[in-house]
Amino acid sequence: MKNNIVLFALIGLINTSICFAQDVHIKIGVKDSIYSEILNENRNLIVSLPEDYQSSNKLYPTLFLLDGNETSLLNTIVITRYLRAEIIIVAILNTDRDRDMMPLSTPTYKVDNPGAAHFLSFLEKELIPHIDKEYRSNRQRTIRGTSLSGLFVMYAFLERPELFQNYIGNSAGWYADMDPFFSDLADNAFKNKERFLGKKLFVANSLVDSFDPNKEVHLAMLEFAEKVELELGANFSFKYVTYDNYGHVPYPSFYDGLKYILGDNYEKLLLTIYNCN
Repeated sequence: MKNNIVLFALIGLINTSICFAQDVHIKIGVKDSIYSEILNENRNLIVSLPEDYQSSNKLYPTLFLLDGNETSLLNTIVITRYLRAEIIIVAILNTDRDRDMMPLSTPTYKVDNPGAAHFLSFLEKELIPHIDKEYRSNRQRTIRGTSLSGLFVMYAFLERPELFQNYIGNSAGWYADMDPFFSDLADNAFKNKERFLGKKLFVANSLVDSFDPNKEVHLAMLEFAEKVELELGANFSFKYVTYDNYGHVPYPSFYDGLKYILGDNYEKLLLTIYNCN
């Protein structure tokens, strides 16, 4: 199911001493949806296509945007256009965020029915095949999450590193009582280092985050960074960035993460012209 979606922007037009407003319709994507047998529910999407999508035969990389909505999609479109990155953006709207993003429940963050494993299976077995079928993707995939969905990005990276080429977590990480779970997950994942060859991971956190006053998440990410460097070495690209003048989910991290993933090596992701007819 696909329908056009537009964003209504109110722009003031000034003419001498007269100031009046005019509605401007800006198309940012198309509405799509998929019924998930795994999650037993319908999942709504907004898909943004590159500017030259309709006039070209190219295949494009795909960015899967967790916590998707019109605002986060527009923000991402602005950044990718600034980076001149021709990319399909799939904004995944939430239904039950805690359930989908959390792989476990702990005293720090209690969840009645943690279902990250099911949501990851939904991405792998239902959503990605749907996108690859309906849109001209080149199978080069990036996933981005913020805060709780950033934690899910870390989980997906360790559980299914082959599913995406690039992983971006803004305000991502875990608290101390989650560390045994993620430490075991990382130890098991890094036994097969070949799964991480050529992958990229960008993680960003605030040093003045009100949700991390004791810097538990930051310390966990420092330890994780050391483990990654020790286990994966030069065959894997990882960047951990902190900000001391922005709070939870530092705004510059959206640009920094996408630039790290798409900037320098972007042309390697975009395949040559392909005849789809």
